Amino acid sequence: MNLALWVVQAILSIKLITAAFSHGFPQSKPEMQQAIEKIGTGARFWHVLVATLCILTAAGLILPGLLGFWPQITAWAAGVVALMMLGSIYFHVRFRDKPMIFVSVILFIFAVFIAYGRLVLYPF
Repeated sequence: MNLALWVVQAILSIKLITAAFSHGFPQSKPEMQQAIEKIGTGARFWHVLVATLCILTAAGLILPGLLGFWPQITAWAAGVVALMMLGSIYFHVRFRDKPMIFVSVILFIFAVFIAYGRLVLYPF
């Protein structure tokens, strides 16, 4: 079970880092410009906030277990990711981005699995 949790943590961390750099920091891509127009004036703030949370939670999923300090952070980071994915699902449903809804649901399931696994099944 520990190995499965580590694999899912690594996959989710990589996806969060790529999401941070594709969603939050470069705002010049045409897809991001369309999203900014749909969301409105606060879009830049939300994109930067989500990108920052993605980087922090990616680190929170991996570093505590590797370095052996405050392992509870991994479960908390997974919980934050689950909440972010619920927000992502909401926004993708609202703006009718159907392929992205599927990705957000899968990442939500991964995050819940990690949180449950690290709290109950196989704590560090």
